[in-house]
Amino acid sequence: MDKYPKSTKYDKEWIEQNWMGPNPLWLLEDICEHLDLRPGMKVLDMGCGKGITSVFLAREYGVTVFANDLWISATENLRRFEEAGIADKVFPIHAEAHALPYAAGFFDAVISIDSYHILRHK
Repeated sequence: MDKYPKSTKYDKEWIEQNWMGPNPLWLLEDICEHLDLRPGMKVLDMGCGKGITSVFLAREYGVTVFANDLWISATENLRRFEEAGIADKVFPIHAEAHALPYAAGFFDAVISIDSYHILRHK
């Protein structure tokens, strides 16, 4: 049996064209084994890059994903989400992590895969 049964359903070339570090779907699949994600939950995918983790979350868990990245265009990610057929479940956002436009407690889960976390001190 494959160690990553959900991830193996995805086209390897598509993953390689869109990843920005080690295989993010493997990392995400490992983490999600320990989370209780259910359809309808709101998930922030912080530092989503080109959004493949967001696609995975929407398809595999039925969650609504807010795909936030500072370096990748929200318009570019929207195109990718439309091509993947999940634009109604994944919303691309371009925002800096220290100034997110969400109310406290808005998300059911926050996930960050393969992002570089930089803490700024004021």
